[in-house]
Amino acid sequence: MPAVENAKRRSSLANDNTCFACGRNNPHGLKLDIRKTDDGVELDYVPPAKFQGWRGIVHGGIVSTLLDELIAWACTARGFDAVTGELNIRFRRPMKVGVMVHGTGRITRERGKLLVGESRLTDEGGAVIAEACGKMMKA
Repeated sequence: MPAVENAKRRSSLANDNTCFACGRNNPHGLKLDIRKTDDGVELDYVPPAKFQGWRGIVHGGIVSTLLDELIAWACTARGFDAVTGELNIRFRRPMKVGVMVHGTGRITRERGKLLVGESRLTDEGGAVIAEACGKMMKA
């Protein structure tokens, strides 16, 4: 279970551990281990070849999923379950299959039912692979 799993819940969303991104019971999923930090969440992940698009490059949909999940778990770490309302992604360089990436996510603004967050994926050298801004709706 992701360490963030223990965050206080304020919604009726049910987690049955089959989420494509973080669910441990999804045999086809990413099984991400997202950890709470002082200002949000983080992960380290080595994408396998089964998630590639072009040879040796992780499919952009998987990159997008990682960025979205980091913002969603940053909401959870703050005590709210939320669903994505909008996600804007900037791809900077290809994510390589089999190479460790580091991801961070945090909430930058809260207003009523709206949470605004950002996430970033970097390679082992610290170069930015992709980054996102997202608007999340509290559930």
